[in-house]
Amino acid sequence: MTRPGWSGRILGRGGGPALADARSGGIGAASLLSDLGHEVPTALLPSLLASTLGAPASALGLIEGVADGLAGAARLGGGALADDPERRRATAVGGYATTEVLSGLIGTATAVWQVGLLRAGAWAARGLRVPSRNALLADVVPPAAYGRASGFERALDNLGAIGGPLLALGPVALVGVRGAILVSVVPGLLAALAIMDAIRHVRRPSVHRREPIRLRIRPVLAAGLALALYTAYNAAAAPTGPCRSESSPAGWRCSCSPTPASRPPGRAWPCWPAAS
Repeated sequence: MTRPGWSGRILGRGGGPALADARSGGIGAASLLSDLGHEVPTALLPSLLASTLGAPASALGLIEGVADGLAGAARLGGGALADDPERRRATAVGGYATTEVLSGLIGTATAVWQVGLLRAGAWAARGLRVPSRNALLADVVPPAAYGRASGFERALDNLGAIGGPLLALGPVALVGVRGAILVSVVPGLLAALAIMDAIRHVRRPSVHRREPIRLRIRPVLAAGLALALYTAYNAAAAPTGPCRSESSPAGWRCSCSPTPASRPPGRAWPCWPAAS
C-alpha cells in the first residue's frame, strides 16, 4: 500500500495518497513558489523606484493602489471563468505564468510608467487566477477535508510571503536590485509547473457542456450602493463643526477624545445621539 506523503499526513486520511501528494500538495506548492517569486519584486519595488529611477514616494503609492484595485476587479471576472471546469484550468496556469513573467520583467523597466504597467498587469493576472485555484482545490479534495486543505494551502502561501523578501537578500548582494527582480521569475515559473502537475491529476468531467461566461454585477452594485447610503446617512446625522464636549447640542453627546471610554461601541463620530 502506498504511504501518503508529507501533505497527506497533515490533511489526514480523508483524501488518500493521491490527494496528498499529487493534487493538494501541488496546489500548495504552487502558492508557496508563486509567493517566493513575486514577493521579491514587491520587497524591492521601493528601492527600484526611489534609488534607481528617481521617482517620488507618491509614485509607489499610485502604482500599488492601481495594481491592488485591478487585482480586486480581476477576481470578479476570474470567478466567472472559474465556473467552467476547462476554463479554470487554463486560467490558473495562465494566471500563474503571467504574474511571474510580468513581475520579473519589472527588473528591465527604465521608466516609472513601465513599472506601473508591468505591476498592474501582474496583479491583474494574480487576481484573475485566484478563483480558479480555489475551485481546483475544491475539485481535488473530498468534502470532509475542505477546511484542512484550504488551511494547508493558505499556510504555504503565507510561508512564501515571508520567505520571498528573505530570498531577495542573496541575489541583491550578488547581482543588484534589477538582477534580483529578474531572477525572481525562476520560482514563479516553477509555480506554474506545479499547478500544471496538480491539474494533470484532476479528473476531467465525462460530459462537458461549455458554459457561457456570466458576470453578475448587479449584486455587487447593490451591496456597494447600500454601503454608500448607510455611510452618507451617518455622515449627515452627525453634527458638524468644532468639537466641544462641554457644550453639546441639544439631544446629542460629544467628545473630543479620539477613543473616549464613554463612547458607545461602534460610534466613530465626535457626536452621537444621547439616547444611544
